[in-house]
Amino acid sequence: MDTLTLQIMNTEFYIAMPNGVHFTWKEKAEKWLQYVAKEWSRFQSNNELSQLNDLKMGETLRINSLLYECLVQADHYYQLSNGLFSPYLKLQLEQHGYNQSFPFLTAKSKSFQNKSLITVQPFQFLGDGQVMKVAQQEIDLGGFAKGFAIEKMANWLEHEVSSDFGLIDGGGDMKMWSSGEKTWTIGVADAWNIDKEISSIKIKTGAIATSNQVYRSWMQGTKKKHHLLNGQTGEMADTDVLQASVVTSSLCDAEVGAKLCFLMKEDELQQWFEKNCQQSARFLVKEGQAANWRMTGVK
Repeated sequence: MDTLTLQIMNTEFYIAMPNGVHFTWKEKAEKWLQYVAKEWSRFQSNNELSQLNDLKMGETLRINSLLYECLVQADHYYQLSNGLFSPYLKLQLEQHGYNQSFPFLTAKSKSFQNKSLITVQPFQFLGDGQVMKVAQQEIDLGGFAKGFAIEKMANWLEHEVSSDFGLIDGGGDMKMWSSGEKTWTIGVADAWNIDKEISSIKIKTGAIATSNQVYRSWMQGTKKKHHLLNGQTGEMADTDVLQASVVTSSLCDAEVGAKLCFLMKEDELQQWFEKNCQQSARFLVKEGQAANWRMTGVK
C-alpha cells in the first residue's frame, strides 16, 4: 500500500491507498487538512470561524462553501438530536476550562458574571454561503470538523483516485472503502490504555468514530472536567459511559452517534440509531461493566 502519515489538529492522520496510483493525491490531501486545521479551529485567531464567532447579533457573513456545508450539516444533527449534540458550545466549553488545545492537565477557574445561556438556533443559514448570528452563542465544531474533513477527503479519493480500496484514520476516527476483495480489521482501544485493544470489527466499507471521556479530561480547581457536554444544558454529560465506538456508513453519523452514547439512555439511543442510521453497531465501555457490541438494522 501507498501511505501518508501527517500530524495535524493535534492528531496523527494515516492514509492508505493502493500502490501505483498515478495521481498526486498526497499533496492535495495534506493541503485540505491544513486548510481545515487553520480556518475551522476555535483555537486560531483571525480565521473564518473566529470571524463568524465575532459577529454582532443581526450581522451576516459570507463564508467558504465547504465551511458553510460543514456548519449546515452540524446544525442538521443539532436539530435531529433535539440539541443534545450541539456545535454551539464554545462559551460553555471555555467556562469548563477547555480554552486551550489538548493535551493539558489543569485549567484555571474563571469567574463569569453571567453563565452563557443555551439558545435555540443561534445562527441562521441563509443560503449562498451566508450566515447570520441571531444570539450570543459561539461555534466550536470540535471533532465534527475532523469527521467531516475525513469524509470529504474519502469521497474524493474513492471517486477520483482509486475505488479499489482506501482508508483514512484521524486519531481513531476512520473512513474506509473496498470494491470487494479488501476487508479491514479495525481494533477498539482500551479506554485507559490506547496501546491495548479490547475488541475489533471487520469492515469492507464504512466508518467508525470513538469518543472517550478519559483522555480529554482535566482538573479545574478541585473538579474533574471532560469535553462531552450536553447541548441542551451546557453541563458535562452525567454518565457511566467511559468510551463509545460507533460503526456506520457515514463518519458524520458515527461522530454524532458516539457523542450521543454519553447523553442518551440506552432505549433512546437504540431508537435514535434505528431512525437515523440504516445499519450501525456500537461498543460501549461503562464503569464496572463488561463491554459488548449492540447492532441496529442488522437481521
